[in-house]
Amino acid sequence: MAPPALEIDFPGRSEKCSILFGDNLVDRLPLEFFSGVSSIAIVTDDIVGRLYGKRVLTHLSEASKTSIITIPHGERVKSLTTSSNIAAQMSDLGIDRSSAIVALGGGVVGDLTGFVASIFKRGIRYFQFPTTLLAQVDSSIGGKCGVDTRWGKNQIGTFFQPAGIFVDSSVLNTLPKSEVINGLGEIVKSSIIADREMFDEIARSVEDYFEIEKLKSFVRRTCEIKAKVVEKDEREVNLRKILNYGHTIGHAIESSSHYLISHGRCVIIGMICEGWIANKLGIFQESDYIRQKELLLKIKAKYKITVPVNRRKILSFAMLDKKNTSNTIRMSLPEKIGRMHSGESAGFTDPVSKELILQSLDVL
Repeated sequence: MAPPALEIDFPGRSEKCSILFGDNLVDRLPLEFFSGVSSIAIVTDDIVGRLYGKRVLTHLSEASKTSIITIPHGERVKSLTTSSNIAAQMSDLGIDRSSAIVALGGGVVGDLTGFVASIFKRGIRYFQFPTTLLAQVDSSIGGKCGVDTRWGKNQIGTFFQPAGIFVDSSVLNTLPKSEVINGLGEIVKSSIIADREMFDEIARSVEDYFEIEKLKSFVRRTCEIKAKVVEKDEREVNLRKILNYGHTIGHAIESSSHYLISHGRCVIIGMICEGWIANKLGIFQESDYIRQKELLLKIKAKYKITVPVNRRKILSFAMLDKKNTSNTIRMSLPEKIGRMHSGESAGFTDPVSKELILQSLDVL
């Protein structure tokens, strides 16, 4: 029997976003989600498409006329150019406002597809079918869509909620081992911001969680954490900013490396640095800071994470972070494992000096 769906109920909105969990959903997506659609377009990349594209296409064709749009894989295609190309192909296929599109892939495919769905004919229905651990526990949930630019990651984008999210544990069986760290980084982040018990479980035997089978046990719990946060603050006015822990410096490193360092590695590095900053500011209690540092350094050592980029360049990208105000870098910081600091005026961010950011990079 499939586990119950997780519902995200946004205030003032009649439609909820359902997150469905199961095995082999590639062959048995619930077709009632696609009832009444005029046509379906699956957007995927060249790797995931070869693995699962035909199977999903065959199944969804039972609901409506279905086509596949394939893009190259990798963060570097997450651009306005690719978005325009996807939209042009959708138009050629006759996709209209009664159609639906399905993002079949990792975070890049999900972000691009959501962005295109939000702007194509001023918005059409879309679904997330995340195929990486990172996308399942993080990027597919909450409706953040967008593209990267030469001046930073996710600098152009929209908030646009999917009609449904399909979390299939079986697709993780084909996930390359190099991808595990990306999901692990976000799972550890979620435990630090909201679930001390989960952090304790991971810290007790972190070596066990370098394998995908063990990490599967945390997928639903991590989804629940994010769902609860975005349900209360869809547009990131205050509370949702806690999900960005480790991401100010993490995204800056990712951008300055031209995306050669993966997102999960950058988040691990970002939390090491931002945890140090929180401790220096007197926000993060010492004992929990040490426990976090010890866990993250073990992960960093396992995956041989290094930062071969210019510190000033990292700082320049951090200055462009979307949480910043009045030319001041702001970060969401923990006060203890399982709880984030409410920040100034309960906005869940605190100002951080450029000097502290540069000093934090020395901790690495």
